[in-house]
Amino acid sequence: MKIRSTAFSIASAMLLTLSATSVSAETVNVSFTRLSGLSGVDGTAIFVADLSSLSISEIQSITLIDSNSRVGGSSGAYSGFDLDAIKLSNTLATTAAGASASTGLNVFNFSPSGTLFTPGTQRPTAAPKLNGTDASGLNVDASFATLSQFDAIWFGAGSVTLGDGGRISFNLTSPTSTAGLYLYVGEVSGDPGEALAGSLLVSTQPAVPEPSSLLMLLAGAGVLGGFIRKQRSAT
Repeated sequence: MKIRSTAFSIASAMLLTLSATSVSAETVNVSFTRLSGLSGVDGTAIFVADLSSLSISEIQSITLIDSNSRVGGSSGAYSGFDLDAIKLSNTLATTAAGASASTGLNVFNFSPSGTLFTPGTQRPTAAPKLNGTDASGLNVDASFATLSQFDAIWFGAGSVTLGDGGRISFNLTSPTSTAGLYLYVGEVSGDPGEALAGSLLVSTQPAVPEPSSLLMLLAGAGVLGGFIRKQRSAT
């Protein structure tokens, strides 16, 4: 009974935190345009969003959502948007090469603790996991997907694939002023440019797990509680 009560308390606290964050956050849908030219090994298309014109003065998280239009990427592990890199900079570039060479702000934490990944679906024939993810397929493999550099190799290292309808959120290491701020996002293998149909969101609050991910976590807590009760009964 105590274990069940504790699990319920943890679940309630997590749900309250999710609700409070959602209410207090101000989220803005950002438009972005493609820069001329390509960058990187296999021709990465880079898109820019001018964050200095937003109604909010600072941001704490960035979310990129695949359009689920199934017009970009390939099949299986490469379904949907292939993210080469993401960068925040106070330098406005007019070309892909210029964006790649610009100095970025050191505000990203690309480890699982700073990156929330929700994989999308795969087109037939499905692979065990999406390109650039870890063994579980639920987190970005930071050693493989070097998201701080526009260096991706098509069908190789350097990027992460979101899957059709997938999403990735980055919680910044500190609140970042939008004054004179530009956001650059790279799509591997420049055409057809899935990013043109994607969604880009910035928020004044850290991103939180998707409801489906939270339910999986809570279900896991329930299974753990049941296992502990079973072990105690056996003892």
